[in-house]
Amino acid sequence: MIDLNNADTQAVRTLLALREPGSEAFRQLLALELDGAKQKLVYADDMVKVHRLQGRAEAFEDLLSAIEASPKVANRS
Repeated sequence: MIDLNNADTQAVRTLLALREPGSEAFRQLLALELDGAKQKLVYADDMVKVHRLQGRAEAFEDLLSAIEASPKVANRS
């Protein structure tokens, strides 16, 4: 999980910028990559691949969550 409370203001501003109207394509790309990793997990046949895909999916989820939470953190600073 990305802890935005410890992130510097530039990182929070960057995440906040990803919520702007021109950045939907990037958020959609992250969501598609997350869905793809989850689909590959269904068919993964060895534990090394499972662990790698779990980490990949978690990273995409964390990024999407951080983008969504960025306005709350930005308002506190």
